[in-house]
Amino acid sequence: MRVTSSNMNKIKNLKMQLSIEFDIKDFGPTKKILGMKITRDKQKGILQLSQVEYINRVLHRFNIGNVKAVSTPLARHFHLSKEQSPQTDEEK
Repeated sequence: MRVTSSNMNKIKNLKMQLSIEFDIKDFGPTKKILGMKITRDKQKGILQLSQVEYINRVLHRFNIGNVKAVSTPLARHFHLSKEQSPQTDEEK
């Protein structure tokens, strides 16, 4: 089970309550879940998910792991940013 919150005190409190009823182990921050690698930079406020390993497994499964790579058909000057993400409920 993974516990997620922006409030560390709530996480600690929940872990304490769970430990009263159950034998639990704390493995620390999640580094990988559902085949996705999780990278955090708390100082910059960045959370990154990478599916490289999953994609490589799928390519291998369908025997297309050695195909020639091509770039994404997107102009080089075009950059995506979190400011471009939908902000309002209507945009989402």
